[in-house]
Amino acid sequence: MLACRVILFLAWTLHGSISCINLSPCSLLHGASTNMDVHVLSSRVLRPGDPNSAPSKAPLTVFDRFASNIYIAVLFAFSPPTPPNDALIAGLSKTLLLFPTLAGRLDDSRRLRRPCLIVGGCGGGALVVEAAASSNLSDHLPLEVSPDFQLLHPSPASAVHVFQVQLNRFACGGLIIGATAHHRVADGQSMSIFFTAWAQTVRGAFVDRPPVYDQSWLKPRCPPHCEFNHWGLEFTPLNSSSVNQIDVDPSEITNMLIRYSADFIQKLRRKAEGKYTTFETLIGHLWRKITVARRLEDRVQTMVRVSVNGRTRLKPPVPNEFFGNLVLNAYPQATAKDLIDEGLPGAAMMIHEAIRRVDDRYIQSFIDFGELYGDEELVPVYDVDGNVLSPMLEVDSWLRFRFEDVDFGGGGALRAFLPTWVPFEGLVMVLPGFGEDGGIDVFVTLLEEHAKMLRQISHSLD
Repeated sequence: MLACRVILFLAWTLHGSISCINLSPCSLLHGASTNMDVHVLSSRVLRPGDPNSAPSKAPLTVFDRFASNIYIAVLFAFSPPTPPNDALIAGLSKTLLLFPTLAGRLDDSRRLRRPCLIVGGCGGGALVVEAAASSNLSDHLPLEVSPDFQLLHPSPASAVHVFQVQLNRFACGGLIIGATAHHRVADGQSMSIFFTAWAQTVRGAFVDRPPVYDQSWLKPRCPPHCEFNHWGLEFTPLNSSSVNQIDVDPSEITNMLIRYSADFIQKLRRKAEGKYTTFETLIGHLWRKITVARRLEDRVQTMVRVSVNGRTRLKPPVPNEFFGNLVLNAYPQATAKDLIDEGLPGAAMMIHEAIRRVDDRYIQSFIDFGELYGDEELVPVYDVDGNVLSPMLEVDSWLRFRFEDVDFGGGGALRAFLPTWVPFEGLVMVLPGFGEDGGIDVFVTLLEEHAKMLRQISHSLD
């Protein structure tokens, strides 16, 4: 899911510190200079609204509780000229009035019947950090995936705020915005609405897609009825006594950014007989290549957890502006041998059919599950994974979220948009490309030995 398993092992703190970064090449896209010094200058907490107002409690929905108990971190890089920090911060303060949950605080203490988000009052707020770099942004473009990306955004390790942002200002006036948001407050669709609204507010434009908080679409049936088994797929079974975790030292895990040109994507679609979407085709291709790179034995069952936005699948559909979490997974699976033998058309078909099964009926069953078991301590399957998913993959697409349309004004251009470094194996994220011909960028995390093989075969049409 933007449920992506972005588990961040961070130990540094921002307050009163000076941090230095050395970016080193770790991707398939080769950047320019690798020396970037970033100095943290200040931090503050924005608390929009009346601090004397009485706080309100909003219980987390079953979709919120399905989301991983982690922060998702993303980076936006803008070439100069860009608006000054004061304008960005003032715009953020105004935007948070429309998105109060991003300035709330999570309360999942056992004394509560159900975990909730506390909004309003004197607590909560959003953390804003200002930082400066002595170099020009152009010295570091295109950005290469690096563990040091973690220094471009506030650390989630000791976070007390559900939304944090760091404004990294370069000598040329360029800007990298590094932001982290707690996944149980919002999914990728929701955060795209927020970032677009923030940019519009800074430009002085009308916010054309304000958030929707109405949860009437998520009401359980009367009586609630689970037509599908959600234990084991979405949440760990209540009677589960053992957890199958695989952990390695994070240094053994590599992140890479693979670029697929628009022309190559068309070749893939022709090879898949043109029957499936670009996303289904590309993920089918990557699923097969990663299976080969991992050297999985023929009989090993491999599965892909594919994030599916439930907004348009419910009947009636939920507006895309619904703010919160409304994502479930599809689960295509096959033995390694069958996946390879059936070729790209077969892999794309398995993904297509699995996504199709996440329909209104399935989502309503999940809503009813939340009504029946909501008072239990629900633990999503993500929270019991180790940091190695193999032989599984977890896939998320950001292609339809319009992150690439975020424009704070000033005349500069968005030059890069990507997640931070992820010390977790088995993640695939599909991103809009920033090459001259468009195309698609794919962020992949694998063990280093498997990443070496994938680099060799990622563009093979076999």
